Amino acid sequence: MLFWRLVFGPILIAAFVALLWADLRLGPRAPLLALLVLSISLRMCWEYVSLLNVRTFRLDWRVLAALAGGVVLANWIPLAGPLGSATTEPGAPGPGLGLARLGPSMVILGLAQMVLFIRAMFRFREPGNTLENLGAEFLGLGYVAVFASCTAQLRWVGEGLLAYVPLASLVVTVKCGDTSAYFVGRAVGGRKMAPLISPGKTVAGGIAAIVGGMLGGWLWLRYAIPALTGQTAGPAWALAIYGALIAAAGLLGDLAESLIKRDVGQKDAPALFPGFGGLLDIVDSVLFCGPLALLLWNLLPLLSSGPDGPPLKY
Repeated sequence: MLFWRLVFGPILIAAFVALLWADLRLGPRAPLLALLVLSISLRMCWEYVSLLNVRTFRLDWRVLAALAGGVVLANWIPLAGPLGSATTEPGAPGPGLGLARLGPSMVILGLAQMVLFIRAMFRFREPGNTLENLGAEFLGLGYVAVFASCTAQLRWVGEGLLAYVPLASLVVTVKCGDTSAYFVGRAVGGRKMAPLISPGKTVAGGIAAIVGGMLGGWLWLRYAIPALTGQTAGPAWALAIYGALIAAAGLLGDLAESLIKRDVGQKDAPALFPGFGGLLDIVDSVLFCGPLALLLWNLLPLLSSGPDGPPLKY
């Protein structure tokens, strides 16, 4: 597994960076990001349904994927107008998060839940597992579409002038934490963190995840913000808090996916790349942290001033 991680890991990172660079050249409407998030969401729906269909669940991944895809693409509805129509005024304090952009996605989410209810009504024949299936569909829809929507919204933090620095901060922090936990956990071992959910995770690895993620996130924000955006990074304590909280949430995100797999008696989601398991196993921690990262960019002074520096060149 370590060999394949070392082989495919750099390839995946390089491909991800190249896609974000190309998307930045296409402007703030981020069409390649839309394609990437949609593709990830569809694959996650298929893997999620594949995991659950080993029991009494009877789910249709195509229905779930269509509804989740609709919720995800709704994040791009506000971009049909001028960028910034749902953000704070230029020069206003803080990063100008624009939480109002989540409105269309939440409307589509509500409509998607209506569809699932109506579908269950037409399929109902006798008391049995209708609510179990409906609950599993609701969980899958939220797990994929809501987490993916919040993560995608990091693209437009700071009225879009911060570009992919916020989204990259999430990925860098989580993956630094994940890498630290992997190597320290294997080297030190010791007490298990959650043996019934994820037998391989240790307390030492968990501590390493938080420390490593905090350091990685701090370094990224400290140097990437001025280098890539012309802004000035916020105080060290804010960067450290962001890194520590995101790293801790990333650890919990990995356990959340493990909880789903253990409850249905599966070790991994259907494999996508050797050594990595399925796509759920790759992006679970990152997407799980999306809502928290979006909130922290609004609450913490991760910038020393508002987005009033020189705009990025598209």
